[in-house]
Amino acid sequence: MNFKPHQSTFDQKLSAIIGLAIGLLFIGGGFWVRNIVAHERTTLNETRGTVVDSISRRERNSTNNKQTETYAPVIEFLANGEPTRFTGNYESYRSSNGHMVVIRYDPKQPITTARVVNPLEGLVCWAMFGIGGLAVVSSLGALLPVRWSSGG
Repeated sequence: MNFKPHQSTFDQKLSAIIGLAIGLLFIGGGFWVRNIVAHERTTLNETRGTVVDSISRRERNSTNNKQTETYAPVIEFLANGEPTRFTGNYESYRSSNGHMVVIRYDPKQPITTARVVNPLEGLVCWAMFGIGGLAVVSSLGALLPVRWSSGG
């Protein structure tokens, strides 16, 4: 196990620098997403809501003229002590009535600002940190003038 000198070509150095830049962009994006989520958690109220109904919408795809049906849950929650309803995002599946969801809203405008919190929301920044970290480490390894060798 030892280190041996290695000369990188211009193409190898260029691709390593591009990988390093992409990795740093992913890490910066991870911090950006984390800050947005932290800001929402401190400024918006978080509570539980219940799906009480769903609305369906039919759309025709312009490219293949195929008709699809999407569904949006109608969610009820308590805002400032009063029952409040809002319509969630349209999805390809229907949420069952009685399903509990976590929502965030601005107490000054609960109906217009309410949204369903994605359960995997906290993992996005960590995935970006991981992908960015791997890109940075592999790019730095490619830029180093030595290589690790297990042979003698």
